[in-house]
Amino acid sequence: MASKNGSKELMSLLQYMKDTRLDNSEIKVKDERLIELDRIVSEVKESEEWEAVEMNILEVGISNGEMKKLVGVSENT
Repeated sequence: MASKNGSKELMSLLQYMKDTRLDNSEIKVKDERLIELDRIVSEVKESEEWEAVEMNILEVGISNGEMKKLVGVSENT
């Protein structure tokens, strides 16, 4: 993120969204809202549903790569 203008809370939220860890050194304000968000994110990441979503994303990515190979699209296009 190039600009650091704005409230410290907003900048901290945006930094958290880039790297969803509270020990992210770019986070300047760890207020109760960010801590609650981290709790929710951690809960979702640990769920079986999230694992299924991750696998689905992987499958789509692999499928897209296979489609590119079939139609002869190069990686540099």
